[in-house]
Amino acid sequence: FFFSAAFVSFTLALTLLEMASPDLIWQCVKKNNAFLTKNMGVQFSKEKGNLMSLNSFKHSGLCNTNKVNIEAAGADDDLQITYNDLTLKGHDVKQMVRKVEKTIIRTDLKAMAMAKITYVHKSLRAGKAIKKSKN
Repeated sequence: FFFSAAFVSFTLALTLLEMASPDLIWQCVKKNNAFLTKNMGVQFSKEKGNLMSLNSFKHSGLCNTNKVNIEAAGADDDLQITYNDLTLKGHDVKQMVRKVEKTIIRTDLKAMAMAKITYVHKSLRAGKAIKKSKN
């Protein structure tokens, strides 16, 4: 049988979370992993589930069990929010904020998720052409 690399890495991550504690996983991946970028002395991380893109245990999407990922969903200004295995899609920001308030358990992630929802929505809206008035 042939398995894709994404499937293998996903199943490996699930296996690691089942057999090791998040603290142990963080100690293994904090200095070297495929998502780590270093820029002017600051370490950033590009993995899904890392809302702030910072390389820290609190924000890590690799070792925490409660992960939140917010991204554009393809259509004009649609957002896709993934919390653990639950996926929410929509374009109404107020409705998405209400859903995030109800579903996310960690309060520190809740505030960061709401800030990122508004940031991503504004960036999607900025790409549209702005009509000038004829005054």
